[in-house]
Amino acid sequence: MTLPFTGIATFAKVPRYDPAEAPTPHVAILGIPTDEGATQHPGARYGPRAIREASTQFPYYKRGRGYYDPERDRPMLAELELRDAGDVEVVPTLFEENAKRIAEAVAGLLSRGVFPVCLGGDHSVTAAILPAFSDTPIHLVQIDAHMDFVDRLSGAPGTHASPMRRARELAHVRSLTQVGIRSIVSSAEDYAAAREQGNRIVTTEDVLERPGHDWWADLTGDAYLTLDIDAFDPAAAPGTGFAEPGGLQFRDVARLLTTLARRLRLRGMDLVEVNPYLDASRRTALLAARTILEVLSCVFDPPIPHP
Repeated sequence: MTLPFTGIATFAKVPRYDPAEAPTPHVAILGIPTDEGATQHPGARYGPRAIREASTQFPYYKRGRGYYDPERDRPMLAELELRDAGDVEVVPTLFEENAKRIAEAVAGLLSRGVFPVCLGGDHSVTAAILPAFSDTPIHLVQIDAHMDFVDRLSGAPGTHASPMRRARELAHVRSLTQVGIRSIVSSAEDYAAAREQGNRIVTTEDVLERPGHDWWADLTGDAYLTLDIDAFDPAAAPGTGFAEPGGLQFRDVARLLTTLARRLRLRGMDLVEVNPYLDASRRTALLAARTILEVLSCVFDPPIPHP
């Protein structure tokens, strides 16, 4: 029997990814254990390990395959072929080399038609992931408490304060929708720069006042999702390096994911900034694992009919 405390802690206890496997699996988990872009609390480099360990609460093959969703009264991920591709072998302090390795690892999955789920790490990893999608014009969707749109932080262009600014410099990123924004640390100049580049900024209050709203109604095509765990309220996700009061709950984010998947074709995602050293309860990592499964359900399960 597959139990949380037995065996190797791959994500949801699924098999390891084999590039020679045929047929190709639908999805692979890829850890990116680096937090050298963090500007406050270190520790997100242990995020991939913590998320994997927490995900053993949801063993994918416990009773055959997938799960059962009682709220929607239907199977969940019953046909998904999910694998764990391990971690990118990062080299401490070598930012450019790590960015190259991250992009190559993601591109290797994409070349086989695999949907990559990247586990950060701090949010700077997103700027390294996105070049792997250079052959595909994408709408970038960010669910986050912070804009992460600083151009330079003390002269540094690659911290976790800047990945969305770097993303907007990529020719294949067609648009950026920033959802859940509520932090007071971004400057008026950052907001002005974001709006000048056409970013759509949706605050936490906007989300809560308009549940189920389609924030992407005028967009079509492919998309990439980057989800910072600090989009959630610190009561639900205390284990993150830059927690902001007044955040979202799981059901709020689940509704966002449902409308997003109805509108756009998600091609990949990352979930970042889980810091297990700031959460002895491990509920942040558990929330991260469950949120990933929710994203995959929105992408790979039959669409839920409109009410």
